[in-house]
Amino acid sequence: MIPLKLESSTVTDRIRLYYIEGTQLNDEDEKIRIRLDAAHSLKLADFETDKNAASILMRKFCISQRQAYRDLLNSKNIFGNVQQATKEAIRYMITEWATIAMKMAHQAKDLKNMNKAMENIIRANNLDKDDVDIPDASKIQPPVQLLQVNFNFIDSPMFKLIDKTTQKAILLQYDLFMEQVKLSPMADFTDVWKIDESAREES
Repeated sequence: MIPLKLESSTVTDRIRLYYIEGTQLNDEDEKIRIRLDAAHSLKLADFETDKNAASILMRKFCISQRQAYRDLLNSKNIFGNVQQATKEAIRYMITEWATIAMKMAHQAKDLKNMNKAMENIIRANNLDKDDVDIPDASKIQPPVQLLQVNFNFIDSPMFKLIDKTTQKAILLQYDLFMEQVKLSPMADFTDVWKIDESAREES
């Protein structure tokens, strides 16, 4: 099989293709693959923290702490985040155990423990909270829209070089704008957009 040789590919890209398509790796990539596989196995089998897993990788492969953490990150990019999968698995197990406990309590007519088991099921699955997948509309802020108007062009020599019809159209837009400003909270700042009235007279 011909090794993958892409100038733009990264080591993680090549290793990912190794697992997906069986692409052959060169010796250096194979060494890295073995480290990433070990990193993933540590997180998967023993549920080690990143700190502990990094220490084990440093001793096993004689690599720096920085490289060990980089390997852990790359293994997550290739194989997925074990912590997220573990959280879902734990939620599932708690739900199963609580369901069994509730059935046992129901058979024993133990309403108190039935209620406790039901509470555990509700909490484990966030049923006591609003749907976490639906965004809170009250926290959604509309984008800030900034309107910037520059009428300095009317006072520039370039304005006099355009045809009279266009000049009149621009001045009409200016007048409409100023009318709206006078009705807004910016009414006291109309001087900011004031133009040289001689441009109007010439038009």
